[in-house]
Amino acid sequence: VQESSLKTRFRPRFALFVQGAYGNPGLNMLKDDFSAYYVAGVRMSWNFGSLYTLRNDRRLIDNNRRKLETSRDVFLFNTNLQSTQQSSAIQSMRRQMVDDDEIIRLRVNIRKAAEAKVENGTLTVTDMLREITAENLARQTKALHEVQLLMNIWNLKYTLNN
Repeated sequence: VQESSLKTRFRPRFALFVQGAYGNPGLNMLKDDFSAYYVAGVRMSWNFGSLYTLRNDRRLIDNNRRKLETSRDVFLFNTNLQSTQQSSAIQSMRRQMVDDDEIIRLRVNIRKAAEAKVENGTLTVTDMLREITAENLARQTKALHEVQLLMNIWNLKYTLNN
């Protein structure tokens, strides 16, 4: 669009015109009565000044085009980098979820052992409650990690516009 605008700037411009009137005197100055007259013609105007700046204007358009391409490439690079980081965060959260399942399994075994020890009288109820609290805390941590995983997945979809 800008190139075509440059081309039209240095071309000559042609215009048609028609002008008519009714008056005294008409076109014949020697005749002293009212008469209708008209004038028609073609007008040409050519601005040579734009030829002096044509090369510089083309350079500016080319520089702007390169800036736009560079900005586009930077945007795509940053988007790819961000999506890669978010994908690695999702993989990390999935590994964390597997670890959380293992921690919960171990905490359940510890709680069951603590309940058995309380039944045998070798452990106090307070210590058993501490183990139950640790198991519940592990479950809450897993729930938190699930929410964080969903948030990371949503952020990746938002970044990739899916």
